[in-house]
Amino acid sequence: MQIQDLFGARPGCERACLPDGSEAVLAAEHGAAILVNGQPAFRVVCTPAMLPELALGRLLTEGWIASAREVEQIQVRADGMEIRVELSHPLAARRAADQEVASSTDQLPLSSPAELCPLRLAPQIALCPAWVETLTAAMSAGLPLYRATRAVHSCLVLYRGEIVCQCEDLGRHNAMDKAVGRMMLEGIPLAECVLYTSGRVPVDMVRKAIRAGVPALVSKSMPTVQSLALAARYRMQLLCAKKNPGFCQTM
Repeated sequence: MQIQDLFGARPGCERACLPDGSEAVLAAEHGAAILVNGQPAFRVVCTPAMLPELALGRLLTEGWIASAREVEQIQVRADGMEIRVELSHPLAARRAADQEVASSTDQLPLSSPAELCPLRLAPQIALCPAWVETLTAAMSAGLPLYRATRAVHSCLVLYRGEIVCQCEDLGRHNAMDKAVGRMMLEGIPLAECVLYTSGRVPVDMVRKAIRAGVPALVSKSMPTVQSLALAARYRMQLLCAKKNPGFCQTM
């Protein structure tokens, strides 16, 4: 896979003057369009960093591709407003009846969406309690952008007992996609990874994790009835609200 990132990264926050005359450090927003084989696919609103990882992870977790091997090239324009992804195969047209509903506006598909890859059973892994404690402690400590702004979401990736990736973004979907994309670029098998998200876990977040091919998703927030059912159906381990009396788990 070839990556040409002419945009690179910009600061995820900056100091700004508030209406009352005081100053605060605020998160920065960046808008970009993801095109696949020249076709508009997604419009994203994100922090201005890790755009190739965001695009790659988004295509996997939304079912446009099944693996990184399908991607030949990712190009990010110098202004960062356009991310072009070229696949090794043409896109198949998707039926309108198969449209999926998103729980957040940071991941809306645009026109002519592609036929999605089917969901598959999650790989199985023995989830060590110490791993969950490691992830929980790291999330509780807070990542740099969150500590500065208190206005972003985070996604951690644990591999073989060690946290190997920490991503932040305005939206929980973007943070997960960046983390997944980073693992794909580094060649780390997602089937052996555990994801920890700072956000709530509606059904679309569980669906993204299943499409990423991870065996487990952990969150400090709570799931929905539908997300619990989906995780159970595809045998993905879902652990939510670890320190909440309503802690729930599917295995």
